[in-house]
Amino acid sequence: MINRIRIYFQSAVLILILYVAIRPTIDKSYIDDFEQYCPFGGIAAFFSKLNQDTMSCSMSEVQVLLGLGLLFGVGFIGKLFCSYICPIGSTSEWLSKLTDRVRFRVPDIADRILRGLKYLLLFITVYLTMTSGELLCKKFDPYFSAVNLFSNNDIVLYYAIPALILTIAGAIFLRVAWCKYLCPLGAVSNIFMNIGLLIGVIALYFAANIFGAQLSILWLLSGLVIAGWLNESLLMKSVLLPIPKITRDVNACTDCGNCDENCPQGIKISSMPVVNHIDCHLCTDCVYACPKKQVLSINKKKSFKYLAPVSVIVLIAISLGMTNYFEFTTVSLRWGTQTDGTQMYEQSGIKTIKCYGSSMSLAGTLEQVEGIIGLDTYAKSNKVKIYYNPGLITEENVKAALFTSGKYELRTIVNNYDSIGVLDIGIYRLFDAVDFNNLNILLKQKEGIVGFESYFGEPVRVTVYYYAQLIDPEEIKMQIEKKSILYKTETGENELELDFDAEEKYEVRNKIIPDEYLKRIFIEFDDDYSDGSEYNEDELKIFKFPLTGFENSQFKNSLEYLSGYLSNIDGIIRFAVRYNKGVFGYIYYDENNINADKIISALQTDKISYYISETEKEEIDNPFKFNGEGKSYNVSELNRLEARGQ
Repeated sequence: MINRIRIYFQSAVLILILYVAIRPTIDKSYIDDFEQYCPFGGIAAFFSKLNQDTMSCSMSEVQVLLGLGLLFGVGFIGKLFCSYICPIGSTSEWLSKLTDRVRFRVPDIADRILRGLKYLLLFITVYLTMTSGELLCKKFDPYFSAVNLFSNNDIVLYYAIPALILTIAGAIFLRVAWCKYLCPLGAVSNIFMNIGLLIGVIALYFAANIFGAQLSILWLLSGLVIAGWLNESLLMKSVLLPIPKITRDVNACTDCGNCDENCPQGIKISSMPVVNHIDCHLCTDCVYACPKKQVLSINKKKSFKYLAPVSVIVLIAISLGMTNYFEFTTVSLRWGTQTDGTQMYEQSGIKTIKCYGSSMSLAGTLEQVEGIIGLDTYAKSNKVKIYYNPGLITEENVKAALFTSGKYELRTIVNNYDSIGVLDIGIYRLFDAVDFNNLNILLKQKEGIVGFESYFGEPVRVTVYYYAQLIDPEEIKMQIEKKSILYKTETGENELELDFDAEEKYEVRNKIIPDEYLKRIFIEFDDDYSDGSEYNEDELKIFKFPLTGFENSQFKNSLEYLSGYLSNIDGIIRFAVRYNKGVFGYIYYDENNINADKIISALQTDKISYYISETEKEEIDNPFKFNGEGKSYNVSELNRLEARGQ
């Protein structure tokens, strides 16, 4: 008799994975996430949390609690994830069944030695994850690489391809080789199969620290890995736990061998009164395969036949349900001294706080602000808590430090209009880059609005530029307060949900000429190569030259490359791009080392090269077609001319 319930579970998981892979081709707004319910990622992230008080990137409470739920299940019930859920285990197992005739048997000594590989892999994976904050297993995980078709940036091909080949070949020529010899999650599960060793290692670790040893979490990880490896290589069995075990009625058994043939792990069940082999997953395939009723059962109880599948559902439900009551800090950092006077400011709705990487980016920005001494971020709720010294910085300035002003040119202005309207309005629930991108999409849909820029305030202050002949301020306000819009992307039409509110009172300022608008909306570029060296303004000269075709986004995106190229030319100490009745480049230089002719020659080169690391250069075609126009000025002279509008 076949264990159809387990096959249904395994098939359902694989169908769900296939659905996640296919859905983006139908629903363009859907983003596939193949690690959303990864328990091993959650376990590795939990160690990262213990070690650094930070969550690994892309990991959340869902993965952590599923991982902890899995370990609870292993300890008290059995390796249910391996048996009913794991896509690698299911695929390996099915391949093994199809290739029985070409399978090789691994000698016992070699088998025990090879089993140590997964503990080594477990240690390396968790250690690097908990010290770097990055989920190392994604670099080689055969499941992650296969479902992403090797296209994810986290995948390292020279790790992932051999891992996938070994998994498939191991399933064909050996028996579920990945599960036995390489799976780090299998190693974690087996550590929990000897509860005595597990508790002993944990107790020893905490006792040592109580008596002043000050051991890091790395010592606990090492102890657990060594304990699991010793238990598997020497004893090869579970001890005390899990509670449910396959039992065999030796008096009623006919020794037909059906149980041995149908065990996915190749355990010699017919020789055991109680199956406590460390590879037993409590799959109950042997119970279903036995031709005689009650010879094989769980703890000699007929009613326990469905314990495993019911437990899988219950543990998953409890783990997912618990995520509603827990939220871990994604990052918790302190770089200043906390005192009794330290205060905390909390800001919700920061949608750019999505994971470890974006949290660390924010931390890097805030660390430069005097008076801010630390932060906690919560990716699940897009929330941040900022700790600051009120003697050095006010709460208002803390809020301002979180805010990034922006300029957005929505459409190219046309010559039909000789003036641009200016509207100043406050907008609520407008805070981070995601919000500004949404406002960009929203305002771009209204004909007549040409651009906007934002400033910190409560609510955030936004200056909207528009053609007064086409649209009035009240229409702009109504557009801002729309709750949803449809917009087109390269992949189709999407609906965007919005929640902006505008202040009732707004201010219509004097109209401006198009050139003034272009100057306001232009995003300047400025790169200083002086490395803190002091230069007297009178010692410097500026070569000013036009940058034609700058409306093309390619030029804007290439400025970093041009700047990198110019920074390596002796004598050039600064490069800037500004708007002054047109877009101009400004090269500040020391005429003792370089002159205008050499700068012109450098700008006219066909190729530009720049450093991508301290020792490695990259070369690209020069996207800027410089025609030789330009003029050198003394700094003070040019400042006076431009101040007079020349």
